Amino acid sequence: MSNALFEQLLTDLEAHHYKLAIAESLTGGLLSSNFVSVTGASSVYLGSVIAYQDSVKQNLLGVSSQLLEQKGAVSSEVAIAMAAGATSLFSRETDTPAERIVALATTGMASPADESAASGGSEAKPAGLVFVAVQLPGREAQCLQLNLAGGRNQVREAAAEAAAYLLQSELQKID
Repeated sequence: MSNALFEQLLTDLEAHHYKLAIAESLTGGLLSSNFVSVTGASSVYLGSVIAYQDSVKQNLLGVSSQLLEQKGAVSSEVAIAMAAGATSLFSRETDTPAERIVALATTGMASPADESAASGGSEAKPAGLVFVAVQLPGREAQCLQLNLAGGRNQVREAAAEAAAYLLQSELQKID
């Protein structure tokens, strides 16, 4: 992934006086790692929650158990709820107004097809099915559904990159 992309995103966020909060499931910190690899990220980046287990999604991010039961953790609805939860959590814990927080979220199935049965994959939710969401203040959350090919790490890397490009696209709409 291009460090230049993440550097530009942090510059754009700072120009809008935004802070960044991230909720990750399948990317397991990879998305956050790309942001914090940029010198000066601390001026924008608030932090992240790696919500791999559903209980973490519920207890830290406020994703409802009913939503998880009805839609499953790998869904656009849960990705959007994770982004909303990251906004709420980091607003509360850092005293940053929610209207200044941009949130990203990732969820999906990262295992290759030959391992998907053991990792929870199914025909309805196959390995490579990924949802990335972005929530900008005062705007409707946006979510992309991706069907990615490759091994576990390739899917995780592609998901992190897709989240960055989704953020870039949404920031360009407000300029």
